[in-house]
Amino acid sequence: MLTECVRSVLALPLHPGEREILLIDDGSTVPAPEYDGITVVRQENQGLSAARNKGLELAQGEYIQFLDADDFLLDEAYRQVLDMQLSIRPDILMFGFTHDIPRGNKLKSVAYFHCGTDLLRTHNIRGSACCYLFRRSILGDLRFLPGIVHEDELFTPQLLLKAGLVLVVKCTPYYYRIRTNTITRQQDPLHNQKRLKDTLFVVSELNRLSRSAQGKERLALQRRVSQLSMDCIYDCWRMTHSFREVLSCLRFLKEISLYPLPLRCYTLKYWLFALAVNCLCVFL
Repeated sequence: MLTECVRSVLALPLHPGEREILLIDDGSTVPAPEYDGITVVRQENQGLSAARNKGLELAQGEYIQFLDADDFLLDEAYRQVLDMQLSIRPDILMFGFTHDIPRGNKLKSVAYFHCGTDLLRTHNIRGSACCYLFRRSILGDLRFLPGIVHEDELFTPQLLLKAGLVLVVKCTPYYYRIRTNTITRQQDPLHNQKRLKDTLFVVSELNRLSRSAQGKERLALQRRVSQLSMDCIYDCWRMTHSFREVLSCLRFLKEISLYPLPLRCYTLKYWLFALAVNCLCVFL
């Protein structure tokens, strides 16, 4: 899988001087092979956040793309992403992912946003850090928080708040491989408890940031917090099938003034879910 991942990058129409490939070996029991023209960095196992932060520390390129070692880029579609990036040069260029290899994977549409705050305020987003290219200079001191899962959900909204022009293209140049033993696919009860705990932590942190923000930034973060709160309640039921666990989740959200969910017309799905789940407040 790693070889397929690396080859998908090397196949792109970029000269060696136009690309920089950093391969972070985060404590693998089978050390990564050496590749010509690729920097391999080995470190003790510290988790995904630490591996990405090491890449950010070493990166010298103008733009950054994260790519998990078991995934790969789809050549035809990603070439279109590169063309768009080179011609328009946005701060962030967001795209989709696929679990299959589609035929005729063409770019279907492009949405332009004057700044990342406008996107976050008016649309739902995909938090995955692998589903966008971003300009390294907008990072500042922002990094992934070590020790948690769903670290993307904390990182991506904050990155969007720092961005100027953002493009959202309708195409799927990123192949996301489904494996049962990945971080987000494990079914172990203890792991699921950590996932839920960390998601609630992310919700709490974004809520804290929203309270200190002003204007459009505050509205943007409030929308994202509400969306993640809904997702967390749903995931709690999906992973535990326990009414008690759902009530525990609702109590935590109530303690930080996020439940009952605000009845906002962000999407029809959100509005209907909020309307239904707010009825559970009688059990608290």
